[in-house]
Amino acid sequence: MPAKRSNESDVWKYVEKGDGKAQCKLCDTKMSYVGGCTSAIRNHLRSKHATVCGSTDNSKTPMLSNFGFGAVRPCSDSRREKITDLIAKMIVANALPISLVDNEEFVQLIDYLEPNYKVPCRQTMTTRLDCMKATLEKEMKDDLKEAAAAVAITTDIWTSLANDAYISMTASYITPQWIMKTPTLADSQLTERHTKEVIIEKLDTLTTEWGIKDKVVACVHDGASNMKETTANNDWEDVGCSAHKLHLVVTAALGIDKVTNSTLSKLVSASSRLVGHFSHSVIASQELEKRQAEMTKDVQPVKLIQYVKTRWNSVYDMFERLHKLR
Repeated sequence: MPAKRSNESDVWKYVEKGDGKAQCKLCDTKMSYVGGCTSAIRNHLRSKHATVCGSTDNSKTPMLSNFGFGAVRPCSDSRREKITDLIAKMIVANALPISLVDNEEFVQLIDYLEPNYKVPCRQTMTTRLDCMKATLEKEMKDDLKEAAAAVAITTDIWTSLANDAYISMTASYITPQWIMKTPTLADSQLTERHTKEVIIEKLDTLTTEWGIKDKVVACVHDGASNMKETTANNDWEDVGCSAHKLHLVVTAALGIDKVTNSTLSKLVSASSRLVGHFSHSVIASQELEKRQAEMTKDVQPVKLIQYVKTRWNSVYDMFERLHKLR
């Protein structure tokens, strides 16, 4: 029998090597190891056989503590609950997919950090998130009940990257402690045409669900005609969005609010096509960065900025960047 290498890990006292696989001698569990990496094997021995391998009998078999393992820390019910709650908050705060809990690498990470904690499945995590939503919704409703008699709402209709339409509603109010709050209460999907009747019904439903229908005194919105008619129907003060009005004023003054033959309108159109060329061509974009690196040493290359029709200041940003990189 060949002599044991001096640098060979002691985990092989408990595990039998195979072709890319290792089989535990204590429970016959098969594990994979790549390039001699024994991390997965160490985790298995620590979490499943700490009592056996860590015993203090007189056998010649070394204890797990001899190669970096100690007693496994117990994971109480309260600790399990706290870990699950933190995972749920991490998913919500970072807009992560719930399928994260089924990810093999994530499970391995948690198993290494807390061997006696079992990561919940996707269905369990979905239920947990629903419970968190219900709790937060109740707290928000209680907070709105204590709010002043006047609540202003802001609403808008927008389209997601998946081309789905949504209507949002944000409430603005002052608490009895004179603290200004502006929580977003809803981002509800719209499956019908954006008619006045549909918007009226949707806002009526949302304000009723949150218990603020009788408290709403004003509605802030863009300049769309269907929105104006909506506020008049509900006897709400009609407040046009100042940012939207500013956008309309500036684009109208520049003559780019609609297709015209003005010099500036043609310049904006030509500049947008030029920026679009670099945005859609990997070769052109790489060449632009290469030229910047050659001409301006120790300066981070920058990209061109595209004009966005709903952001009036993007015209200035586009022209400024083009002039800089000319």
